[in-house]
Amino acid sequence: MVKVLVAFPLDEEYMKQIRSVEGIDTVKATEHDEVLKEVKDAEVLFSNKITPEMFRRAEKLKWIQSPFVGVDSLLIEDVKKSDVIVTSTKGIHSIQASDHVFALILFFSRKLNEIVEEKRRKFWKKRHPFPFEPLDELNGKTLGIIGLGSIGREVARKGKCFGMKVLGIKRTPEEVDNVDRVYGIEGLDEVLKESDFLVLCVPHTKETEKLIGERELRLMKNSAYLINIARGGVVDEEALIRALREGWIRGAGLDVFSQEPLPPSSPLWEMENVIITPHVAGSTPYYWDRAVSIFVENLGRFLRGEELINVVDKEKGY
Repeated sequence: MVKVLVAFPLDEEYMKQIRSVEGIDTVKATEHDEVLKEVKDAEVLFSNKITPEMFRRAEKLKWIQSPFVGVDSLLIEDVKKSDVIVTSTKGIHSIQASDHVFALILFFSRKLNEIVEEKRRKFWKKRHPFPFEPLDELNGKTLGIIGLGSIGREVARKGKCFGMKVLGIKRTPEEVDNVDRVYGIEGLDEVLKESDFLVLCVPHTKETEKLIGERELRLMKNSAYLINIARGGVVDEEALIRALREGWIRGAGLDVFSQEPLPPSSPLWEMENVIITPHVAGSTPYYWDRAVSIFVENLGRFLRGEELINVVDKEKGY
């Protein structure tokens, strides 16, 4: 029997799904001391984090499955140097995160921030036909997507449904459905200059740390909007605050921040051209259904000696 340790408080309905896999002995442990005891003879770990002490005690560990897409808290040096396989739940955010992207985009294009405030004041502002202060439309606008993984591809598909021109940045350029032009990172400046809405969908790695800084923000149109559902560290937040204050870009829809929760002292809270959501782009009532489904699929593959899905490149970080 292969011992599987679930090291976080997963609901019992999902534990039953895992235990239904034949050939495994499944244990759940959530307290630190209990985890350290149970990890000693576990071959499989289902966890969102691992400490050096846990790893030293895990004498039989062969594979770690993350319940999340991000695996930063699993890629400690000991794990990176070992033969232990790390897998993620990549792909489970594409539907809801891309929905969130367009919620932010439409909030700006249809001026919903103004309209919501007018509702609060019980004020009916006439915008059409006179005086002529039209709301905008997405048809014909240029959508730039940095990162064409599962989320970026779904953002592109939905962008095409709105009649948008879609440009994308991909580490290894290749043709991607629903993307008019795909560039490598060397094409970033071109995408920045052309985009009306720039969407960040990249993982946070050494290569993407502060990928969007002052130089990049100054290259964007002063009518453009930045949408970040990736990680806060992908953007130089101080440079972004300056860009928003000084009008280098028109606005930003932000779901992620360099420090979370976003401190009350952050100027971003007070900016009328900023939408803040509390890191909820990936939220869905179907999250754990999808995450556990991936783990169960991988358990079957592991037991049969087959290649696992969503294997992480431990050097790249995703």
